[in-house]
Amino acid sequence: MHPATKPTFLFALVAGTCFVHTQTNLVRAASPEMRRVASRSTPAHQAAKKFLRGTNLGNYLEAPPGQDWGARYSEQDFVHIKAEGFDHVRLPIAWHHYTGSAPDFKLSDDIFAKADFLVTNALKHGLNVIVNIQHFDEFTSNPLAFTNKFYALWRQIAGHYAKFSDNVALELLNEPKDAATTVVLNPIYAEAIREIRKTNPRRVIFVGPGRWNQVSELPNLRLPDNDENLIVTVHCYDPFNFTHQGATWTSSDVKSLKGIVFPGPPTTPFVPPDGVKLGRGTLDWLQRYNTLPTEQNPCGPLAFRRPLQQAKEWSDRYGRPVHVGEFGCYTGADPASRARFYAEFHKALDEFGLGWAMWDWKAGFRFWDDKTGEPAPGMREALFPNK
Repeated sequence: MHPATKPTFLFALVAGTCFVHTQTNLVRAASPEMRRVASRSTPAHQAAKKFLRGTNLGNYLEAPPGQDWGARYSEQDFVHIKAEGFDHVRLPIAWHHYTGSAPDFKLSDDIFAKADFLVTNALKHGLNVIVNIQHFDEFTSNPLAFTNKFYALWRQIAGHYAKFSDNVALELLNEPKDAATTVVLNPIYAEAIREIRKTNPRRVIFVGPGRWNQVSELPNLRLPDNDENLIVTVHCYDPFNFTHQGATWTSSDVKSLKGIVFPGPPTTPFVPPDGVKLGRGTLDWLQRYNTLPTEQNPCGPLAFRRPLQQAKEWSDRYGRPVHVGEFGCYTGADPASRARFYAEFHKALDEFGLGWAMWDWKAGFRFWDDKTGEPAPGMREALFPNK
């Protein structure tokens, strides 16, 4: 997550919701078109055991060429990641910035070298890896015009990593948005999976629904019936007004918020800063934040427990493992509230049996503080309470 790259996702969620459906609607919408997988011992279920507790190495290879988003990773990072208790890393990579012209769209040796440094060091230190395509905005704006490039990327990425162990997974596309709806993506995903399977017949592939990988889009997702080595990925940043308060790349409403605590309600009612004009949705949210008890508060665990439960129910019904590939809280929140948020989110993930990768290792949503050489306050206790 970076200010230059995820504004659409952030604006879409300023009300702090994952667009949760009722259980009945979520379950029925995908039936009967998608086959239910009866077995819970499929290759995907076995692979999911490798991707239980992860972190994202953000603000590095998803940056466009010539831009520096401030993150650098050395072998020592992987030593720390493993020592803290993580079992995998997710690598956001903007491969599409490093291609030649059509029709081959040949990827540069440089981007493979940078990606391989991360992949090989992760594997060296006993960490599993998810390699994705991040921020492919030209594709999500006009998928049909860029499908050839999308397929070309995956032919090359898959071919390159075919020689790596099965501890490396591939993720088709991070947070599809705009014209790249779930319905539009279903046949494109199917073709991309066919391309990958030519060189990687047994590698696990992560596939996410549209609208920024929202849980509410799971009913529209159609996975190939004949491929049982697919893991579904979803993202959730609720409650958004808390997790993104003060972030400069968000909407003017969320950008102006400071001092939202987790969980609500606050001891002293929150008052918007002088001179700040907030939208009705934000004002309504703040009124409920100031007055409702924690179990009903929009800035309480219910905000993320609902979508996580929905994801679990969908997974159980259709026999497809679900992984929460991104969740997190920006450092604009106070450290104690951040720690409480991560602790409650982790508790819900554990309860629903969902693997996860928190955003992020040491950038704006950090677990690790490079300045101190230690986890940020409360983070180790929040995500690894038994350590």
